[in-house]
Amino acid sequence: MVLSIFSHQAFFHMFLNMYVLHNFTQPLVRVLGMEQFFAVFLGGGIFASFLSVLSKAARNSRIPSIGASGAVCAVLGAFCMLEPQSLLCVPFVVNVIPHSFTASNAAWTIAAFEALGALFLYRRSPIDHAAHLGGLLFGMYYGLEGKNVALQYRDFVISAWRNLLGE
Repeated sequence: MVLSIFSHQAFFHMFLNMYVLHNFTQPLVRVLGMEQFFAVFLGGGIFASFLSVLSKAARNSRIPSIGASGAVCAVLGAFCMLEPQSLLCVPFVVNVIPHSFTASNAAWTIAAFEALGALFLYRRSPIDHAAHLGGLLFGMYYGLEGKNVALQYRDFVISAWRNLLGE
């Protein structure tokens, strides 16, 4: 579930993921710090992979999924909840049709689209909507509550990690 985050099958898929990641990494690192950014990216990717596996098991699908989309959606979701009034737009389309929307509205709209895709398009779409939804929801939760939860259990996690390593 972890290694699939760092694999891509098609160049366009990788390009799109890296483009979105590039645009949201720096602002999110400024708010969360590098450690928590990495926790959002990796945790979101793992949760997205888990939701993808559950979705495929429920539908008896053997189609594999790879890519960082779930992790990137987690980064997007966290940004949208931490900076809800930030204005976003769809790149390249904005040159043809000027538009903007708040980050909060974008997150909820994307979540609805991915939920509908996961429910109704799973047989016809090559896109793993369940993974996208899982990553986005993980990031949204982290943006709303996760930072507090992480700080609340920080000492416990560090202590458990040190015990595991035998320190």
